[in-house]
Amino acid sequence: MTSDTTAAAAPSFTPREISAVIWGALLAMSLAALDQTIIATAMPAMARDLGHVSLLSWIVSAYLLTSTCVTPIIGKLSDLYGRRRMLITALLVFMAGSVLCALSSSMIALILARALQGVGGGSLITLGQAVIGDVVTPRERARYSGYFSVVFASASVLGPTLGGFLSQYWGWPWIFWINLPLAVTALFIVDRALRKLPIQHRHLPIDYAGITALSGATVALLSVVTLGGHQMAWTAPGTAALAVTAVVLAGAFAWIQGRAADPVLPPRFMADKVMKPLLSASFVIIGTFISITVLAPIYFQVALGLPASESGVLTIPMLVSGSITSIFASRHSTKSGRYKRPPLIALPVAILALVMLALTATHLTPLAAAAIFAVIGAGVGPTYPSSSVAALNAVGARDMGAASGALVFARALGSAIMIAVASALVLALAAEALPDGGANGLEGLVQTTLGAEARQTIAQAFGVMFGAAAAMLCIGLALFARVEDRELRDKPHTAPATGE
Repeated sequence: MTSDTTAAAAPSFTPREISAVIWGALLAMSLAALDQTIIATAMPAMARDLGHVSLLSWIVSAYLLTSTCVTPIIGKLSDLYGRRRMLITALLVFMAGSVLCALSSSMIALILARALQGVGGGSLITLGQAVIGDVVTPRERARYSGYFSVVFASASVLGPTLGGFLSQYWGWPWIFWINLPLAVTALFIVDRALRKLPIQHRHLPIDYAGITALSGATVALLSVVTLGGHQMAWTAPGTAALAVTAVVLAGAFAWIQGRAADPVLPPRFMADKVMKPLLSASFVIIGTFISITVLAPIYFQVALGLPASESGVLTIPMLVSGSITSIFASRHSTKSGRYKRPPLIALPVAILALVMLALTATHLTPLAAAAIFAVIGAGVGPTYPSSSVAALNAVGARDMGAASGALVFARALGSAIMIAVASALVLALAAEALPDGGANGLEGLVQTTLGAEARQTIAQAFGVMFGAAAAMLCIGLALFARVEDRELRDKPHTAPATGE
């Protein structure tokens, strides 16, 4: 049976076939995860070769915009047209974007190529999770969910190092060329391993209006948080226009979803006792944690005066500890058949660590700060696999891709917004102590020579931000506590789950 064959029930996979699917999904997701981090240390070389330094931030922003927009859309399309077909398409798009990036001879060309690459990258993250839901039972799925956290943590550690090495010794285009052999390998594995997956063949019209409204709202909102305070003032008419556009299109999207024959984001998700609080909790918890991981190196460099190389090393324990606790959470879910307890136990630990960090941010040693960050990572780590398992356990086979896309979208959107808010908070509190009032953003402070008094002020601002992050995690914990703890089934999805 090929993936183009309709089947009434989920096909059975041998252990060898499941292993092949898992490795293919992990490899595909690692490509997307690596491309989010490998770019950072190569950007100075890109600016040197291509010029237009003022556009440099768009190399990251273009990827962020398209990868976030595509996640709920590709998830829904994979429910309609099959996971294998969409995953192959995503890999081909990602490869095409990588080639165009490597061949770019101008900054504009590189930004456009990164936007295309983001379409493929965002799709790979969504589909990688959904594919696991197709081949193993909900209870067994918990065993593999922790691996995804390891993939992203590894990419966060290896990406900047690999990007710096390749751009220094081989040239920055090689950070994109290296994607091709990995993508071809993933393509070969996916093509063979997923042939048994059926397509549901629901002959319903594609929700083009919903796709358009959601994409427009996401682009407008992310443009506000990306450009606000940098290229455009928060009070500028352009910023206000983008914000109003985002609100109007978001309202239009909600209206369309209630009337579409087969909506991108089914309204039944918002009535489900797992999906509704889970999406909100993921937005807050993961968004807050990602903002901490992004700003932690800047705290080490600007507030504590460490060089970039050391600040990067000191953030590794936070990523590693999160991966370790996510694996333990996955094992707990597999054995117990439940997913809710690990985050409820671990998140309060992260909150307490953030409170301690907030109170001591001005006089911590680098090693002590790294230790506290590691505790924060350990406290948030279980949320990743638990939320993934809960989402895919809550829906039936027809909504597996849509649920995966909605969860990834909530995480990505929350991350973008929380990073912008946290950065703006630190800059606003420290503006008077900065030579340019913080006009160049937090990243610009890394390149600025600051006196002891200015560093102390910035450390105090970071302390307030860490306190605000603790408050946000408290909100996230309250939201997660509302998630219904349904038992993980031992049989594959063949019909809608309870609560749909």
